[in-house]
Amino acid sequence: MKNIAIILMLMAGAAHAQDAAPSADPVGDQIVVIGEKLKTWKGGVTKENGRLMCRTKESTGDKQLDAIRCGGMLTCIKPLEPRIDKLMSSDASRLEKRDKFNAMLAGTKPCLDEYEDAAIARLAAERTKS
Repeated sequence: MKNIAIILMLMAGAAHAQDAAPSADPVGDQIVVIGEKLKTWKGGVTKENGRLMCRTKESTGDKQLDAIRCGGMLTCIKPLEPRIDKLMSSDASRLEKRDKFNAMLAGTKPCLDEYEDAAIARLAAERTKS
């Protein structure tokens, strides 16, 4: 996601310089659009009936984008599931559980960034073909 953020910043600056000129990079333009829409997504992962589930609280308005965010979360958090289960069933205080859970999730950031970068690039390429 860092790469996309850098691309977004560079492209935003370039867009002002070019004004209404047609884009030479429609995939890059689509990546900007997708990145902006993904900023509006809110949700999280929960465990229901023994399964990790992604719940969208605030949709982007685009099911494919919501699926990117949920897919990344489920893919990257799944390997932590046994550790999360152990933590949640421990006698730790609610505050301690929250802090330890957040620390575990912080370690998933590289995985999430990689997943989202690849998914956004694929979707942008698909959308510019049509």
